[in-house]
Amino acid sequence: MGETQGVQFTRRALLSAAVAGSAGLLAPGSADADDDELALIERLIGGVATPSDRVRLTMPSVFPNGYTVPLAFQIEAAMTETDHVRKVIVLAPQNPIVEVAAFHFVVQRSEPRISTRIRLAKPQNVFAVAQMNDGALLMAKTWVEVATNGCS
Repeated sequence: MGETQGVQFTRRALLSAAVAGSAGLLAPGSADADDDELALIERLIGGVATPSDRVRLTMPSVFPNGYTVPLAFQIEAAMTETDHVRKVIVLAPQNPIVEVAAFHFVVQRSEPRISTRIRLAKPQNVFAVAQMNDGALLMAKTWVEVATNGCS
């Protein structure tokens, strides 16, 4: 009989594997914004936000903890008097404080793109809502699976 070699697992490796495995089970049904989330966004923003390809929200689909989740967004806009972004609000409906961040932009003096980190309390959809100069509210969302609560 041969020798049996033991396999060592770190806590981080096990946690990452568990999160990755559960992401496949949760993400398909959870990726769509539900009516409660859309109603919440409408109440907070004061209007109906519509999904748009002009808003690109980039976040990892799985992240080991909710304390420092990377977030980047970019909005297609010329930043002229006739086509500019006034502000972008980042919302995480499952956090204790839903409005995670707000960014204001200046015509011809700023580019509508940000890269930062945010905290997430639990796995959830994250929304970036851009208020344009004509009053339109453009939205992008993405599902983020986090293993630990970053809002405790």
